[in-house]
Amino acid sequence: MKRIKFLAAACLLALISVSCTQYNFDDTGEANGIHDCTMWEYFSKDPYNWQLLQEMITRAQLEDVFKGTSSYGKDITYFGATSNSIRAYLFENGMTSVEEIPVDDCKAFVLNGLLNKRMLLDDFKPGRKSSDANVLVGTGGETFDMASGKQFWIYTFNDTFGGVPGAGPKRIYVTSLDASKESAVASSNIQTLTGVVHSMDYDFRLSDF
Repeated sequence: MKRIKFLAAACLLALISVSCTQYNFDDTGEANGIHDCTMWEYFSKDPYNWQLLQEMITRAQLEDVFKGTSSYGKDITYFGATSNSIRAYLFENGMTSVEEIPVDDCKAFVLNGLLNKRMLLDDFKPGRKSSDANVLVGTGGETFDMASGKQFWIYTFNDTFGGVPGAGPKRIYVTSLDASKESAVASSNIQTLTGVVHSMDYDFRLSDF
């Protein structure tokens, strides 16, 4: 009987752990706040979400960027694609591991999400997407040059909640002017000693940037 109770408790704990991980990234708003470690170490502590990104970073020889020892310094902002997005890319391209992605592509994918300044959720300007589907840049917001050379129009917007416009959580929206694609940040303000991470939605695709 004690063994059965122990196994039941272990299963419940595992379920709760997975649920917490899913909640942190599926729900909108801020993720669990400040981490007393480098961004690289933060990624290492959450392999479920970041292992494949770390593999891409290593393959691109860009670990120093996230450890705070590169010319970018220790105040970067990173729009991070989780393992779910990278796994989808591998599947869509008939690959089974990050090692099959060309090094130059890994480098481009990693640098697409890198902004060379520290910006939290409230540092981005509020805006609104254009009512014209053919116009990428709406009102407000701000256009940024990313480390890869691409330009993103980034703005914040309070979503609708309970049928009330603007009553929902404030979110960051990122529009790639090169890919002509808008993407939403799932969890923002993940602060580390070497910069801030804004985690992209699980349905984000690497080609969206």
